[in-house]
Amino acid sequence: MNKVNVVGIGPGHKDYILPMAYKIIEESDVIIGGKRNLDIFESYNKDVYLYNSNLSDMCDFINTNKTRRKLTVIVSGDTGFYSLLDYLQVKIGKEYINVVPGISSYQYLFSKIGKSYKDYGLYSLHGREIKWIEKLKDKKGVFLLTDKKNSPDNIAKQLIEKGLYDIKMIVGENLSYDDEKITIDIPENIMIQQFSALSVVVIENNG
Repeated sequence: MNKVNVVGIGPGHKDYILPMAYKIIEESDVIIGGKRNLDIFESYNKDVYLYNSNLSDMCDFINTNKTRRKLTVIVSGDTGFYSLLDYLQVKIGKEYINVVPGISSYQYLFSKIGKSYKDYGLYSLHGREIKWIEKLKDKKGVFLLTDKKNSPDNIAKQLIEKGLYDIKMIVGENLSYDDEKITIDIPENIMIQQFSALSVVVIENNG
């Protein structure tokens, strides 16, 4: 039985993709993913299935083809950190899925700032309502995946509204790419800046 591969491809740059991921993608008949991720493997001349936000159609495609073609779904970062894995396991069945991990954006950013993340809370704000400021009180800090609504500048505004003026923010933009930028500053200065859509944030608890 062919299993559907769900493969994490790291923070973005091809150098951070694990050898096992390359091997599985090379052996696949169809690669499934978003445009930015699929572009990395353009030279492989594989059939591709591009998905944007219509996950239902993507799962229909997978369920129709999973027994006769080798399918690989590629996801950013690590498969176990707010990826499509949970959704796919429900819609396709755990028994049909092979999981290959990748390097997560939080692993990459913490390595760049030379810190351990074991005492930090790790959260995603992608379409989620999380009371992350409350969680900050019990942690050394928090790591946040951002989105358009919860951008670094808006996160800074929320901190200021709670009176957290002097807290340290670390914004990682376009991590692992040539135009990578890491900004370390207080909310007042972060609030007036514009950041890439590919941004993550670390907030350190001063308490």
